[in-house]
Amino acid sequence: MAVEKRNKLALVVPFIGKLNIVQIRDQPINSKYTLIDIIELEKYHFKFISSLCLPTNHQVTYGFELTIFNQSIQVFGGITLVSNTENEYVYKAIIKQDKHADTDSEMIYMINQLAAKQNNKYGKLVKSYSTDSLSMENTVDLIC
Repeated sequence: MAVEKRNKLALVVPFIGKLNIVQIRDQPINSKYTLIDIIELEKYHFKFISSLCLPTNHQVTYGFELTIFNQSIQVFGGITLVSNTENEYVYKAIIKQDKHADTDSEMIYMINQLAAKQNNKYGKLVKSYSTDSLSMENTVDLIC
């Protein structure tokens, strides 16, 4: 069974990624990592949630590490603020394309793998609530 190619995937359950600052105003920086919850994947973008108020200046370059199914991918890019609440910020990461890396195909592969896994879990959940499974159980009619 072939899985169709998807360009965008909203995740039912977020997965954890890492984020750090690698450059500010053309000056290399190697900051510590912080964990982020990735909630949506696209080929060149992804959305994530953080408890930190991060700089969205175009002069700041971030490094992202995504690990899915024991496959790690490292990308670089900038972020924009999508929304925020009192203690949670939603950002959109824009991945810088590297002509020498296979980031495009790796991201498509990750999206397809997550979509297949997510669809399987959803299918099992739906089947567990089907009326067919309820009718297979023993029922007792009580007349008072």
